[in-house]
Amino acid sequence: MKRSPTQEQRRQQIIDAFIVHVVEKGFHRASMAEMAKTAGLSVGQVYRYFSNKEDIIRAVVEQKTEEYLAIMEDFLEKKDWLARIFEQKHSQEFQIERVLNMEIKAEANRSPVLAEIQSDADRRLTEHAIKLVRQRYGLQDEEDILARVQFLVALTNGLFHRSNDTDQPFSQASHRLFQHMLNELFPDQVVSTQP
Repeated sequence: MKRSPTQEQRRQQIIDAFIVHVVEKGFHRASMAEMAKTAGLSVGQVYRYFSNKEDIIRAVVEQKTEEYLAIMEDFLEKKDWLARIFEQKHSQEFQIERVLNMEIKAEANRSPVLAEIQSDADRRLTEHAIKLVRQRYGLQDEEDILARVQFLVALTNGLFHRSNDTDQPFSQASHRLFQHMLNELFPDQVVSTQP
C-alpha cells in the first residue's frame, strides 16, 4: 500500500519545483502553475502550503541558511580553502546554488519583504561565524572578528558569482595568495597585546 506524502514532503516538493523554475527562468517568470505541475500538484494544493512566491522563497532561504550553518565549521577551515570551496564545485548542484543565490539577492534588492528575509539569514550566519572564529582562532574583539568575517564573505561572494569567469583549477600563485590572506584573517596563534 502506497503511503501519502506528509505535509513536510509536499512542502519540499514545492520548494524543489520552485528552485528548478527560478534557476531556469528567474523569479518573475517562474509561475505558480508551472511549479505546481513540476511538483505533481494542483495550484490549489500549492496555495495550501504557501500563500505566494515570497512564502516559498522564505522557505528556501530558511532551508539554505540551515544548510550553510551546518557546513560553516568546514568553511572556516583554512587548509586548502580555495581548492575545497571552489575547485571541487563544478557540479550541476553548485551551478544551481550559484544561480539561485543570485536570483534571491536580486529579488531582495526589489522587495522589502525579501530584503528582510535575506537580512535575517545573513545575521544568523554572521553570528554563527563570529562564534566559531572566536572558538577556533582565539580572537576576542567582536568588532574585529566581524570585520574579518565580512571580508571573507565578500571574497567568497565574489568568487561564487564569478565562478564561471575564472579559470579552474586556480594557479599555484592564486593558492598561495589565498592561503596568505586566510592566515592574515584567521591567525593560528593570537599574540596578546595586553601586559
